[in-house]
Amino acid sequence: MTRTLHVISPLAWVAEVFEEELKTMSGGGAIDGGGVTNATAATVNACPRDLPATTAPVEGRSRAMERRNHEAGAETSWRVVGHHPWDRDGVMGLTCGNASSTGRGNGRGDTGGSGTTVPIDDRDALWIAPDLLVRCNAGRRRAGLAPWRFTAPTPRWMADLPHELAGRTVLVVQVEELRQWGRFPDGLGERPWSQLCDGKVSGFNAARRDITELQRALSAAPGDSTIMVSGHLAGISEEWTVTIRHGRVVASCGYCRHLPPDSHHIVTIFDDTAVAGTTFHTGYRAKAERLAELAAAAAGPISASLLVAFRTPDDPGVVLEAEPVWCSAPYPVGARMMTAVIDTIAEARIIDDDASTGTTPVIDGIPVATGGMDAAGEHDNEHEFKPDPWMVRRLMERLTTRRRMTPH
Repeated sequence: MTRTLHVISPLAWVAEVFEEELKTMSGGGAIDGGGVTNATAATVNACPRDLPATTAPVEGRSRAMERRNHEAGAETSWRVVGHHPWDRDGVMGLTCGNASSTGRGNGRGDTGGSGTTVPIDDRDALWIAPDLLVRCNAGRRRAGLAPWRFTAPTPRWMADLPHELAGRTVLVVQVEELRQWGRFPDGLGERPWSQLCDGKVSGFNAARRDITELQRALSAAPGDSTIMVSGHLAGISEEWTVTIRHGRVVASCGYCRHLPPDSHHIVTIFDDTAVAGTTFHTGYRAKAERLAELAAAAAGPISASLLVAFRTPDDPGVVLEAEPVWCSAPYPVGARMMTAVIDTIAEARIIDDDASTGTTPVIDGIPVATGGMDAAGEHDNEHEFKPDPWMVRRLMERLTTRRRMTPH
């Protein structure tokens, strides 16, 4: 049975990585075990093209994991269709990157948006960035279509990690409370990291800020927006990404190296200018996978993409963040692991006939988050993703401005 992963992104390389990795299973010459080596360098945002691949030892645990993934996914294969969104009169449309493809519709005229030639079936997987999800769902509601819905780790999942797994103090707090702080609580340091939960806002990226800088950066934020504040981890040398499905590892891959450790010179697996000596530490794979499963056992099993950091070869590692699988960057993990990753993305879709939002707050017709502590309960480890109210309001303001400026 063949199913479709729909990648909705203006960045063509996202769909390309998914598609290329699904082709590496038989004799393609690429590592089918997570790209343990990396001989690339450039900028952190470079597109992943012509990634060099060399053989490297893979931990026995990872080989066994790949066999399980391959056996579990033997009856299902995936194809990838890229959709490249564009704006017209403030309404989100989708154009298909592969117009010659055919798809299975759901029988309700739902083709994902105007201009799309490949229907989006309820059985299909969707990859989409949170800001595009907000914009697409706004257009879908105006067209009388049900919004796309997904599960995600609650914002509190990181804060619930034991200190030995997070490696630092992690707090989740609403802006209204944060504005009352005269200084940071003990354990955060003078300049901790701060970032928005449940989405992103232009101009407020994850960054280190002192209390004055943070409160100034949040001056336009609604009081019910939710922020994660975490202490700084010094000396990071290498970061790995681990995908977990219901708390069990299905894929892992070296992501970036800090050269030297704790520096701002970061070489990622997506970079495309070769530099000698930038291989990942092979011993970190088993540690990253073990840490991910320990974290899921401690804070609650989730399906997510975890970022794990290491400082020294004998470091057990720490969990830096947990992101929803349906918007996490794809990595060169090989076909077996990539199949398991897409299976996990597909499971994250919420498909039912009841698109009601109950008592969830709504902005411009879009349900928004309330700190991840509303309908699901404060201690649940997963919930239905609802974008932060700051992100929704910012995006709706931009769309309203564009509609006003567009000649009719």
